[in-house]
Amino acid sequence: MRSRSLLSLLLALSLSLVAACGGGDDGAKETPTPNASGGSPTATARPTTIADLAHAVVQIQALDSRGDAVWHGSGTFISADGLILTNGHVVDDRQNEYQDLGVAITSKTDQPPELRYLAQIVAVDYALDLAVIKIDSDLSGRAVHEQFPFISRGDSDAIDIGDAIRILGYPGIGGETITLTDGVVSGFTAERGVGGRAWIKTNATIAGGNSGGLAVDSRGQIIGVPTIAGSGTGSSTVDCRLIEDTNRDGRIDDSDTCVPVGGFINGLRPVNLASPLVEAAESGKQYVSRIEPATPPASGFDASNVAISNLVFGTDVTSDEKPTEVVAALPRNAQKVCAFWDYEGMENGMSWEAVWYVDGVLSDEGSIIGDTWIGGPDGNWWACIVDEEKGLPDGLYEVIISVEGEARGSDAIFVGGSHPSVNLKVDNRSTASVCYAFISPLGALNWGFDRLDPGEEIDAGAQHTFKLPAATYDLLFEDCNQDTIAEEHEMDISKDTTYTVR
Repeated sequence: MRSRSLLSLLLALSLSLVAACGGGDDGAKETPTPNASGGSPTATARPTTIADLAHAVVQIQALDSRGDAVWHGSGTFISADGLILTNGHVVDDRQNEYQDLGVAITSKTDQPPELRYLAQIVAVDYALDLAVIKIDSDLSGRAVHEQFPFISRGDSDAIDIGDAIRILGYPGIGGETITLTDGVVSGFTAERGVGGRAWIKTNATIAGGNSGGLAVDSRGQIIGVPTIAGSGTGSSTVDCRLIEDTNRDGRIDDSDTCVPVGGFINGLRPVNLASPLVEAAESGKQYVSRIEPATPPASGFDASNVAISNLVFGTDVTSDEKPTEVVAALPRNAQKVCAFWDYEGMENGMSWEAVWYVDGVLSDEGSIIGDTWIGGPDGNWWACIVDEEKGLPDGLYEVIISVEGEARGSDAIFVGGSHPSVNLKVDNRSTASVCYAFISPLGALNWGFDRLDPGEEIDAGAQHTFKLPAATYDLLFEDCNQDTIAEEHEMDISKDTTYTVR
């Protein structure tokens, strides 16, 4: 067997000197003891320096048959025998897009990571986007018996807004060396199907390649995993999606220009969500997800039959997944706004997004980007944008629901300002029936949903009244062939108003 390198000896020595700490901060030492299953020790070493943290962070590379990286992400050693916590999408093998998982370790923080090992997936949950892999061999296929520097798991339920955190990983852009980011916990986000603390938000800006990396608390314990889909190399770092009606024709299709989405993260998956995966990996048992979706078909999903409808906004979510109240506008300093919608034609395993824009600017505070669908074929769903610390800033909040990279519906709501309910009377003086009526707040990226009910029309010579929050709007009216009858931009509807379609 090849002799151990000086670096390995130094790391082992460092690991032996940094003893496991108990619940207090007095520096008392204790000896790690095996867990009940005889697996990895349950008492773990707590690093005392940034260098200790950095040496426990690895770069994970999806390698093709030539040994070249198809994409890469980050991960963290969580046991001395080579268990690594990362994101599910970093190691996703469901489409056979790579041959091996390579693990590159941090030897020197001012140098790129060194590819040294191969690993295998031992537990993965694509719905939570979490995975545990284990060092399997060196690059030549020989067994590995090294002891690795590792990080102990903290309690992500115990952290609170304002708590300091540090994040390490390999960003993939802006350099090839490991990167450290300091920040604080800025809030928490709920997610349908996961729970109230599905995400930890941070004010730290974290580049996409950090996905799967390390977020630690002030004690140097893991409390979260930086998470975003599409964190690999090249174009996957910043996805381009058909989510905006760039040519303003009332439809989102191939005639529109794709919009970059993603590339940076401010969300952490709480480490407590990874506990069942880690326990399964340590015990050698098969992990079974409680919410795992079906494996995507080799040809991809057909989203042509997906329909999103009845999108409304509410102030919060009830215990039975309904809006506490449906609102058309929210007052200043509102802490939360939630979008609710009905859906049909979905399949578990589809990629989907609920992307929020505030005054036309992408907000990563509440956006769900590159998520995996777990809600079944039909029903209702929700997504919220929250700021419980300062309250939501005033502005126009637009949410765009996308499935398999294409927008399927959007709507917008005002937060702050004066927006009393007013009436817009549409008087159809044209010779055609109005079958589609789009009334979009000025500044929204998309026209939103047709304001008429399915099958409803405004016949020639007829009138129809819409209730709206007072504001400035763009109007678009189409006949039953979706040809434009009338279009009006920047119309002031601050009081009861009549608009004549001619």
